[in-house]
Amino acid sequence: MRPGFPGARRCGLRVRMEVYLDCGGGISGDMTLAALAHLGVDFFPLTAALEKAGVACQLELRDEVRAAGPGRRADVHWRQEAQPLRHPADIAAIFKSVDVPCPVRDRALAVLDALTQAEAYAHQIPPEQVHFHEVGAVDTLVDILGVCYGLEQLGVRRITASFLPWFSGSIECAHGRIPLPAPATAWLLQGKPVYETDARQELITPTGAALLHALVDEFTGAPRGTLAAMGTGFGSRPAASGLRIWLLQTPTLADHRHGGRELVSQLETHLDHLTGEELGQALTALAHMPEVLDVLWLPGTGKKNRPSGLLRVLCLVEHEDVAEHAVLRHTHTLGIRRQRLERLVSPRSAATVQIAGHHMPAKQYEVEGRSYVRPEADAVAQAAHEDGLGAPALRLISR
Repeated sequence: MRPGFPGARRCGLRVRMEVYLDCGGGISGDMTLAALAHLGVDFFPLTAALEKAGVACQLELRDEVRAAGPGRRADVHWRQEAQPLRHPADIAAIFKSVDVPCPVRDRALAVLDALTQAEAYAHQIPPEQVHFHEVGAVDTLVDILGVCYGLEQLGVRRITASFLPWFSGSIECAHGRIPLPAPATAWLLQGKPVYETDARQELITPTGAALLHALVDEFTGAPRGTLAAMGTGFGSRPAASGLRIWLLQTPTLADHRHGGRELVSQLETHLDHLTGEELGQALTALAHMPEVLDVLWLPGTGKKNRPSGLLRVLCLVEHEDVAEHAVLRHTHTLGIRRQRLERLVSPRSAATVQIAGHHMPAKQYEVEGRSYVRPEADAVAQAAHEDGLGAPALRLISR
């Protein structure tokens, strides 16, 4: 079952699907698989494809209700006496042979490689000698491939995740008592944002860390977009909470040839500390950035009757971080307000127009059924400079 989004269609927005992994309750392969199942992913075609490829397994999914609310739990059962596929090369061979879309296979191989490298580091052995003996290799295979399959079924192209819980403790395993995070997990968590928690258990397994390492595009404090659905996946331990996956819809860029709607970000800050020269330089620098759609300065009076003003910068949502950094760099403001706004884009097309003997690039558009052509401002300025005139003169001559 794939969720539908009639609201997005009604307002004319084209949306892309993203997921946000809320890892406050931890993350493992089976938790992620279960959360995707709770979101409505049907894994039967995958298990059938695996059986055809020689992996006779069964994926058991069942509903559970815990303190965190309703969710699902996933368990993998091997339908033969012995489990082969202990080595990463064996699992990779299955990934390459099973009938799944190429993006699924590529993601799965990337996760497997991350897990292999982490285990090789933890045991100080070459990657080709890694042996998945602490957990069932078939469990690892199905968890990794299943997660990648589920993301593809939901149409997900971008993955974000929360900051990660950190607990310094220890657990018993096949090698004796080891510290937490486990050595392989700790290696994979390098460069990831973490925070301290008082949980007394392993929250992030090596497979969960490998999924985060290979698949997540950005770690952020909160999801961005419209929350469309949520799935919760519980692990085998009786923990009160689990992994929550939020399915997000994010408007993409409008097709300017046909018009449409798109989501933009409006950044604002009040400025009263810059000199006139510094303010002018900041406005010029911001306006010249390709990531910035528009810059507006509204002068006024601020606290203590000081001359002040409102700086407003418009950009696409995907350029928020770049634009915010630029505002901070060029103004040294101590705070920025951010709003997400939907804007209507009128249809337009490229054209040329002749003004005062100059052929200029222009935009052609329609309002109330009548066509208009507007020359590009830079072209007008260049032509006016060549003729030794001011820009208004060209507009008046064209009449």
